[in-house]
Amino acid sequence: MNSTDAWTAPAPPGTVVSLPDEADLWFELPPGFMEFDLLEDAEARMLRMANVTDTLFASATPEQRFSLVVSGEYVLQTMIAAGAEHVSSCFLRMSDGELSQGTLCVLVERPHTEVRSQDRQGSARRTAVQWRELYPDAEIGLVMLPYGIAALCLRDQDLLIPGALFGLDNPVPATVRQLLLCLPLKTGTGSALFVFTSEDIAHWPEYLEVLSGIMKSVSTDEPQGIDGPGPDRPAAEETERRA
Repeated sequence: MNSTDAWTAPAPPGTVVSLPDEADLWFELPPGFMEFDLLEDAEARMLRMANVTDTLFASATPEQRFSLVVSGEYVLQTMIAAGAEHVSSCFLRMSDGELSQGTLCVLVERPHTEVRSQDRQGSARRTAVQWRELYPDAEIGLVMLPYGIAALCLRDQDLLIPGALFGLDNPVPATVRQLLLCLPLKTGTGSALFVFTSEDIAHWPEYLEVLSGIMKSVSTDEPQGIDGPGPDRPAAEETERRA
């Protein structure tokens, strides 16, 4: 899978992302991902994204390109309101030549407690059980990453995007696929929640490959870059489909 180079300021290969100091967590974004400045003015961001979509999706109708920008901004604003520490968007060229867009969000939860450690396996299992109750139609389980055990949830979500964003009176329906991965932190209590969202369900297997690489890079040590030396990153181990 090749990333597009049509960004106005392309991300360099192996972009390293650091979450807040108290989380002590690093990960790598592959080429094609662009991290957002969460304090940037929304109007300026949407204008820049409109320029990008005009270049990348030249064959799409103006209405389709407009919908992509507006729905993307809506998802972004929802994530910011939820307290996201990191949000990035990707434009990737899939194996069939089609361009595809998705959004990655990371939130860090630190409960107010004086306890300095946690049962990470127990925490991941509790999260999986909670997700199974919340999302009975989702695919939920546990996965072992180089960083440690995590709860995983794969679900489709129906959204109603405010019609006012499109100049319409009624909400606009949209279906997205989400991968949620809750990773109990090694440094004290709490967890990091990774959420990837895309309307491109047809290319989901290729997205899973990209997301696997991101999650295998999560570490308490700053990564050395995709092409540089780094800690051993074994493949993910067996996934338990029932928590």
